[in-house]
Amino acid sequence: MSDADIQVVSSSWAGIQRVAATPKPPEFFEGRQGYSAGFLGRDAHVALPAIGEPVSMDDIARLEDGSFELRYQHFSTVQCISRRVPLYSACNIDGGKSKNVPRHDTWNYDGRIRKEYQMLREAYGPGQEGKFSRGHMTRRQDPNWGPLATAQRANIDTFFATNACPQWQPFNEGLWGDLEDYVLSNAQGDDKRISVFTGPILRTDDPERFGIRIPRDFWKVVAFVSEATGELSAIAYLMSQGTWLDSGVARDLEDFGTSQRPLAFIEAETGLRFESLQGRDVLDGADLAFVQPIRRFADTKLPA
Repeated sequence: MSDADIQVVSSSWAGIQRVAATPKPPEFFEGRQGYSAGFLGRDAHVALPAIGEPVSMDDIARLEDGSFELRYQHFSTVQCISRRVPLYSACNIDGGKSKNVPRHDTWNYDGRIRKEYQMLREAYGPGQEGKFSRGHMTRRQDPNWGPLATAQRANIDTFFATNACPQWQPFNEGLWGDLEDYVLSNAQGDDKRISVFTGPILRTDDPERFGIRIPRDFWKVVAFVSEATGELSAIAYLMSQGTWLDSGVARDLEDFGTSQRPLAFIEAETGLRFESLQGRDVLDGADLAFVQPIRRFADTKLPA
């Protein structure tokens, strides 16, 4: 790809942000296995969530073969056509084999689905213009494990439009990555493996900026085999950038409303169904309205 195919579209705390105009062709992704449902072990099978109302399957981008799972290195995403963002991402993390890989700052379109179903400009740009960061759904560092070449490939794969949602930059730098690390430290085994699902809650009344409806809320579900119980467990989180969207002001992390919620609440809000995790949520049986505020890692309710 020539320099003419890459446009500098913004700069941020992470440095220069570039967008490649030409989508990566399908052959670029050859050999990508994507998310593995059996990653946590034979007795801890965690499948991708089923998709139900209010999501229409007609609103899900499909590959040439009619499937809709976009497979990358150690993670997968599913793309929403109307909102041009991922419905969710799903990532396997092996904490014992993690590699520190330099950041890759060229964003790309995925040529396996139509470019007009994806977004890398419109609402994205400098914060001083009121624009948003390209918030990774699968965190950049999460799939970067295994042999160095594999980790480097995973790092590049996180910089696709199909793994990004508009997020206010301080929100994008929030607690979630550290919460993942906290849960990882409580996972069973030497490798400290977890599987992480992340996505926006896409509502019809989300506020519009630059012609794009911006998600107010984002969710995360972490599945792991508990060190305390030896059983498959799940924890669900919610984080909101609604305070900033409504007022343009967010003073500290409490304004982002980070909380632990019942998995059933996430399912009700998104239309996703985590059938493999039924009865595994540490808040299983709690009222849907239950909220456990997260101000520090120890606020997280773990398996007893």
